[in-house]
Amino acid sequence: MIRKFLRHRGGNYAMMTAFAMLPIMGAVAIAVDFSEMNRQKQVTVRALDAAGLATARQVVSGASDQALIAYAHEFFVANLGPVDPADTELTVQLPTNQFGGGTLKLSAVLNYKPYFLPAFRGLLGMTEEQSRAKIAFNAKSEIRLKNTLEVALVLDNSGSMDEYGSGSGQKRLALLKTAAKQLVDTLSLQAAQIKQVAKPVQFSLVPFAASVNVGPDNAGAAWMDVEGLSPVHHENFDWTRLSDANKRAEKIGGIWYKKGSDWGA
Repeated sequence: MIRKFLRHRGGNYAMMTAFAMLPIMGAVAIAVDFSEMNRQKQVTVRALDAAGLATARQVVSGASDQALIAYAHEFFVANLGPVDPADTELTVQLPTNQFGGGTLKLSAVLNYKPYFLPAFRGLLGMTEEQSRAKIAFNAKSEIRLKNTLEVALVLDNSGSMDEYGSGSGQKRLALLKTAAKQLVDTLSLQAAQIKQVAKPVQFSLVPFAASVNVGPDNAGAAWMDVEGLSPVHHENFDWTRLSDANKRAEKIGGIWYKKGSDWGA
């Protein structure tokens, strides 16, 4: 009877299944939770990067610190998608440079709540507190802020620029155009790497010969020193050399005035 019992193989499948349940459930728990964990982690990292770039644009616009931190949190939450904002924590460290530039630092923590892993941990004999323990991930984002740059190119287009440059075989104006283009291309290439500023570099061109033509519309502009009141206005003129009694300059109260009848209208 004992020998017959030992030779009997009925119910082996059920027993083998019972023994195999633990590794099977473990494999399912790891596969499902690992896939979902990676998905939520990627979403959180993308939301963090997006919040960093968006906040950097607000920094250069001059928004207050309180407004910047609130904006970063709102933008971060808006891009989390399926991730529960309650499972995340965002920390914002604003630049300390008061003169522009600096580094904007953001960090996020994702407290992932696994689906099947707690049950698998329970089968391993862990306590309820250990089974429900969260899995936390950290992500950081740093954006280097750069000041905007305004470049004014004041280029000589007088008659002398039609002469040939020394040893170049090209006229001076042609050499000037080439050098100016190289400067603009170099600065523009660097500016293309600055993502947090809409217009990191702006250029203006001012041609001049004997004088600068500001256009007839600016004849009465407030920034025009039409009366010669600024001391800088007279740096290139030695009025003391005007010895003609009918066409001279006289300094009265720190301001130069034209005197005599030969100045014309």
